[in-house]
Amino acid sequence: MRKMLFDPDQIIIRMYEVSKHYGDSDALVNITFDVHRNAFFFISGPSGAGKSTLMKLLYLGEHMSGGYAIVDGMNLSRIKRSQVPMLRRRLGIIFQDYRLIPGRSVFDNIGLVLEVAGVRSRKVIRDRVMNVLERVGLADRHDAFPPTLSGGEQQRVAVARAMVGKPSIILADEPTASLDPEAAEMIFDLLVSAHAEGATIVITTHDRYLLSKGCTGIVYLKDGRCVNPYGDRQ
Repeated sequence: MRKMLFDPDQIIIRMYEVSKHYGDSDALVNITFDVHRNAFFFISGPSGAGKSTLMKLLYLGEHMSGGYAIVDGMNLSRIKRSQVPMLRRRLGIIFQDYRLIPGRSVFDNIGLVLEVAGVRSRKVIRDRVMNVLERVGLADRHDAFPPTLSGGEQQRVAVARAMVGKPSIILADEPTASLDPEAAEMIFDLLVSAHAEGATIVITTHDRYLLSKGCTGIVYLKDGRCVNPYGDRQ
């Protein structure tokens, strides 16, 4: 195995020999790769390969069983519980199932991100939320509730929520899996625009159409193992 030097100015995510076990079952085994800053990076592989599990490790939705990971300068194997919110404020996370709060309006679902980050000015919150809603084409639905939206609209709200805090990294777990081609294209274009503004984008997908769009790096998983370690092409 080649020697891997860590340059925090260039590498924003490092996973080194990361494993995840559930009892006697191996979900991930010795996963190693780097993601450079402002990369547009894919984690691909068939269903059940471990893509979503790997994504959860990056935002500490799950904890590693072995190895180490560094995300935006934070060593996830050593992070204290009190530091987890600090990590997540650096991330925009787009979940497969949207995870919107059904009893809160679209505006409130997005604005909550800024409130948690410590923004107190209602004007700043309103301006930033409405700006991002304009970008995703949902400004006129700001007072709607998630159950009244289509799947594509809910995913656009989820993207807006991920973008509003201007995170350094956006993690998107199968962001187009349940969408029709037109809605999927819109979601992808929104991620491209966030990347153009400097965010590092990490997407899990087995969608060949998305993969054909091009990227700066990719790792393929199969049965919880990297088929092509050191996947970043930069």
